[in-house]
Amino acid sequence: MKEIFDFKRFGKYFVYDLRQAVNRYGLTALILGLWPFIWFVFTRFLSFVFGTGYNPDFVKASTSWPVIVSIIVVLSFGSRVYGGVTDRKKGADWISLPASALEKTLSLLLITCVVLPITLFVLVGISFALVSSLVPELYECLQAIWSDSFFSELFSGTSYVNVPLILWLSWCENILVFSLGALCFKRNKVGKTILCLIGLFALLGIITMLVFGTANISSETIERFLGDFDAARAQTLVNVALNLIYSVVFVLLIGGIYARIKTIKA
Repeated sequence: MKEIFDFKRFGKYFVYDLRQAVNRYGLTALILGLWPFIWFVFTRFLSFVFGTGYNPDFVKASTSWPVIVSIIVVLSFGSRVYGGVTDRKKGADWISLPASALEKTLSLLLITCVVLPITLFVLVGISFALVSSLVPELYECLQAIWSDSFFSELFSGTSYVNVPLILWLSWCENILVFSLGALCFKRNKVGKTILCLIGLFALLGIITMLVFGTANISSETIERFLGDFDAARAQTLVNVALNLIYSVVFVLLIGGIYARIKTIKA
């Protein structure tokens, strides 16, 4: 059993893995997380030097930055931190580390799905807090977005689905996909992963068309399936579908990462 998992050995490897992640991506994460504040200081400096004045478009651009940060990190983190595993020399050093494939997989999951999103959330929050204290318009814009009935309902727990949980699960799935790509491909890791996703979605689309395109589904069948389609039943169906999709995808991704780590050779 200790050959598969040992708490003490896992703790040592996780600390090592986390330190490596900080060395390889820490500065990038810091810059991305604090970029709204960095950009604000830069633009204010330019306006002071050239006398161009304050640009109100900065407020609108800043509100979209969390989405931009998420996309950049999802695409780049896996290849930057774990991409060296496919290199002959770096891969040999990584394989020789005293940790099992399960421990390395769990460490990757903790870093990508727990440590990294929390770190980015804190950094972006600090950045917005600093800018909002200097630019009241940004605070008012964020407050208006949050007070909107649509967004407040989504994040208040009264909607059909748990939106914060869905966002976190979506983050995990996306970053695990590109981390798996970083472990599988030696070069052009991000590009090849995107091409694989396009091919997979195209294949699923073809299968869906073949299955449902030839099916004889009448309006009576749909009505009989839906029945009394009230809010409670809609909530149940949505949650069941989401739970099923996320469970299947997570099992496939974690299994793929574990299998790849276990089969990597120097």
